[in-house]
Amino acid sequence: MFNVLVVDDEHVQREGIKDLISEYRFPFHVLEADNGRAAETILNRHPIDILITDVKMPLMSGLELGRLAKKTQDNLKIVICSGYDEFEYAKTAIKLGVVNYLLKPLVTEEFLEVMEEITHIRPHAGGPEVESEESKVIRQVKEFVKDHFQRDLSLTEVANEVYLSPGYLSILFKKETGMNFSKYLTDLRLRKAGYLLLNSNMKINDIAAFVGIDNTSYFCRLFKTNYGVSPLQYRESGNVHASLDQEQVQ
Repeated sequence: MFNVLVVDDEHVQREGIKDLISEYRFPFHVLEADNGRAAETILNRHPIDILITDVKMPLMSGLELGRLAKKTQDNLKIVICSGYDEFEYAKTAIKLGVVNYLLKPLVTEEFLEVMEEITHIRPHAGGPEVESEESKVIRQVKEFVKDHFQRDLSLTEVANEVYLSPGYLSILFKKETGMNFSKYLTDLRLRKAGYLLLNSNMKINDIAAFVGIDNTSYFCRLFKTNYGVSPLQYRESGNVHASLDQEQVQ
């Protein structure tokens, strides 16, 4: 059983996260707070394994809460949730040792992936906890993609790996994950690129090539379409906030 603290000043958002946890049968004991101060009190009184927090909230931001939480509980896993207009602030979350961040509105598939990565528990939506043959295939596909996303990867090649036709795999992947194969591959590549932008000195064109997108202009368009800012703005904003944080420490 994991103790999970969900913090968001919007009741609907908290209920949405709790509904996903319940629907996919994660073994979580969920506590909740509608602001950072209330969350701080809970963290001081209860052992928490996972903190899921909004960025902008009354009394205390999610980033401030993350800093305090890390001091209170060393092994705490933190997941930041932010809207597009808050994205600039959320990028500093990596500096706090945040496991991941999610953009609002939450995408079910992305939320489930993050929870599975943190807990190593596969989500199950109702029924007995028996993995279907279709789900096994999709798990194999995801593992293959994560191991080979850096090179030119086609649906046909992946389908051959799991002994299915590309057409059938396309339909099955959409059914099991809620997104098509190309979007899944693109999202994975962009998440990897975002991490490198904030945590390396690699040039943008080198990052694009590293994650499997050889055309830098196309990479930049994809990145801005998905995250609302260019790769350069993403990097510069992260560096600015990191510098401000350092100044506050000194």
